[in-house]
Amino acid sequence: MQAALWKVVRMSLMLSHGQASVESGFSINKELLIENMEEETIVAQRIVFDAVRLSDMDVTKIDISQKMMACVRHSHAAYKRALQLKKDKQSAEEKHASEGRKRKSMIASLWQQKKQS
Repeated sequence: MQAALWKVVRMSLMLSHGQASVESGFSINKELLIENMEEETIVAQRIVFDAVRLSDMDVTKIDISQKMMACVRHSHAAYKRALQLKKDKQSAEEKHASEGRKRKSMIASLWQQKKQS
């Protein structure tokens, strides 16, 4: 039972800030309508919701231990790393697209010069 509780706690801590709803027993159906929510968040929320519902846990009476706080720190650090990787990837893609546009523009310019000569 305790291992299952830790699995639920870890999954709930992995949820991004502001996307976990604990009010009225993890009401996630209305949050599934949010368009900018990523698939990983939806999957994590569904796992937490199902685990809480099936185990009849009272999420308002969970003791916050040092181990849980360490998990929160670890999860937040992982979230920040993933966010930075996503930013870096997007930046690299934008740079690649910009270089491609410059290349195409230069090729078009060279073709224009060749036609004029």
